[in-house]
Amino acid sequence: MKKILLPIGIILVFCAQTMAQDVPNGSFETWTSGEPDSWNTSNMNILGLDFTTTTKDLSNPQQGTASAKLTVVTKNIPFIGSITMQGALTVGTLNIDPIAQTASLTGGYPFTGMPQKLTGYFKYQPVNNDTCYFGWGLTKWNNGVQDTIGYTAIDTFGTFNSWTYFELPLEYLIWEAPDTMNILFVNSNPADGLVHTGTKLWIDNLAFTYGTVGIEGVTFAKGINLYAEWNAKQLVLSSTFEKQEDLDISLFSMAGIEINRWKLTMHISTERLDVGNLSPGTYVIRISSGNHLIDSRKITILN
Repeated sequence: MKKILLPIGIILVFCAQTMAQDVPNGSFETWTSGEPDSWNTSNMNILGLDFTTTTKDLSNPQQGTASAKLTVVTKNIPFIGSITMQGALTVGTLNIDPIAQTASLTGGYPFTGMPQKLTGYFKYQPVNNDTCYFGWGLTKWNNGVQDTIGYTAIDTFGTFNSWTYFELPLEYLIWEAPDTMNILFVNSNPADGLVHTGTKLWIDNLAFTYGTVGIEGVTFAKGINLYAEWNAKQLVLSSTFEKQEDLDISLFSMAGIEINRWKLTMHISTERLDVGNLSPGTYVIRISSGNHLIDSRKITILN
């Protein structure tokens, strides 16, 4: 039996301006020609035989009217033999050669957000102790090479007959604006030598969770970086100045009223700015040294 080795590790090399972008068609409500809009699947025709591994399931969605159902399919192709195809779902592009038994993942979805978690719901009915794979990541093109901004991936095993919540926190490797996002679900492990025909995975109600503070833009002046701790109302200011700098940091309301002010002396160091007293809304932070303006940008307190 031939098994297509879908690229369950490729997400690690794929996939900020903190726009609150969400997962495209995250509840799998809209489909076109048997594929969920904004997603690609491992559905394909091999020498006249349809391998329909991903379908729209209307029977018991977690939310709305539909969910995505991924099934391991095995068929016998004359003169080639038995081929097993796992169910896969991605916002990138799957490149599958069933005869050579190879697969790769390319591309992704244009994305400039900086979420902290991917959340959603799943059901899983494995055959022969099968396992499934969830992963997502953010990347940025840099001189023809995709730099990894952050990624996370997990394997899941066991039977889940009812909708079960999951969350995948992203591990950020660098603080730069992404331009591409990728998500990958694979419903079966093809490398364990067992037959998993009939393994089923359902996915529904995907969403991104953002932190409590949003910062407009993540490209900063030389020697300084400002970002938000996702689970606390704190701004983190890190510096790599060539020499010690006396910083004057002011936080203004959109009406121009100064709300907070900090005076810091920094060289190669990190400081935390407490903004826990701020109500939800948009503010402007201004960082200067003497008469020199180093940086100015909007921040948004989300909750």
